[in-house]
Amino acid sequence: MIITDLEVLNTKCEDVLPNEAEELIHLLEKELDHSAMMGRQGIGLAAIQIGIPKKIAIVRINKQFSVNLINCRVEKGYNEFIFKEEGCLSFPNLVKDTKRYSEVLITNNLLYPHSFIANGVFAVCCQHETDHWNNITILDRAIKAPVITNAKVRPNDPCICGKIDPNTGKVRKYKKCCGG
Repeated sequence: MIITDLEVLNTKCEDVLPNEAEELIHLLEKELDHSAMMGRQGIGLAAIQIGIPKKIAIVRINKQFSVNLINCRVEKGYNEFIFKEEGCLSFPNLVKDTKRYSEVLITNNLLYPHSFIANGVFAVCCQHETDHWNNITILDRAIKAPVITNAKVRPNDPCICGKIDPNTGKVRKYKKCCGG
């Protein structure tokens, strides 16, 4: 059963021992499959979401693409942006716009390969699942939605989409983003 209690989700996670990984992956796959059968389609699941405070998660974007994340971390992130409507199986029927990186370097000195680069939705999912290990949820990553009024957006105003300029770390100007 997927945990929705924030107190449980905020339990400190410990490293996975080598002899624990296979069984934990099996439990995560079983729960992710069960969620899909119940109409709650997810692409990743961390052990803390099923009540096991261990640093392990699975990413299953499609049948041909699956990755197991074990004791790893997001080492670096590139190209910060606003990811629209991110969801979480621990918060059914809730989506939030979150600040994420479109590309991340994942490292772990104990596994092979020792590191890899994730892009796009895969990068967002890796960030999401490893956040669970650090007691961070989409509630913590959510950005405040811009207030849109009938006022006209001027070219040098921050863009209403909220996209971050990777060079400045600030919201792009409207003329260089959606108004361009």
